Amino acid sequence: MSENKWDQRRYQELIDLHKAISLLSLEGISAVLVNRLPSVFSIDYFTLFLYDQDKRKLNLMCHNHPEIESSFSIPLSSSPIMEAAVLRGQYIREQDFSTSSYYRGADNPLFKKGYFVSIPLMIEKEVVGVLNINDVDQDPFNVNDLDFILNLSEFIAMSISNAVLYEQTSKLAVTDGLTGISNRTNMEQSLLNEFGRSMRYNSPLSIVLLDVDHFKDVNDSYGHQKGDEILVTFASILKKFCRANDIAARYGGEEFLMILPQSNAQGAFKIAERVREEMMKISFV
Repeated sequence: MSENKWDQRRYQELIDLHKAISLLSLEGISAVLVNRLPSVFSIDYFTLFLYDQDKRKLNLMCHNHPEIESSFSIPLSSSPIMEAAVLRGQYIREQDFSTSSYYRGADNPLFKKGYFVSIPLMIEKEVVGVLNINDVDQDPFNVNDLDFILNLSEFIAMSISNAVLYEQTSKLAVTDGLTGISNRTNMEQSLLNEFGRSMRYNSPLSIVLLDVDHFKDVNDSYGHQKGDEILVTFASILKKFCRANDIAARYGGEEFLMILPQSNAQGAFKIAERVREEMMKISFV
């Protein structure tokens, strides 16, 4: 294949993959990358981590490693090569990872012997993730190959940033800003959905309405900051006793509501009593 045709093919691959991951959720982007990235890059393995700057953690988003079964998080400091890539804002390339200064033993399934590149995924100067490329062959990439990967990593970073922003915005639309649980608008829609499901399948559905006693007195005596602390704690207790399909919501002020599908009155009472007992254990003043 001539160099010109090779460049055209690579350019088309770049455009095609960019189109495939644009306007997708993080889950959708992950599925496309797992399916197409190894063949597009002609590599053995890759991992892609999202970077949580506040917690300085790397959260595994997707990969094609057969030895990794589920997603996980690691402190940034636990991976010297990714830490260096993030802090420098530059890719790090190793001819043979097993002989590099970043190597920490053969037990880690993320890093195999052979050629290795760790690329920070950046939007302007902010790191949103890290893409690791690993191949058992010795330096399979020439300069053009590496340029192609770096160009594509910019598209991946942009798509991830857009997906994260969309998910954050969507979450804000249905979440109470103070407590982090469902807001009233989302609660009302959820209640309609669950009521319809209950009627359709003739299944039990219980609603528990709860409020915080003497909340106004606490606000007046100790200030709104103490009142907010109580509301946040109460919401966390509700979440603690919610099952997978239950919904905890802030109804308004110091009033909260729990939607409990598949629960009869007796079951709902037990949950409400557990919430009350848990709240009674806490001293706020």
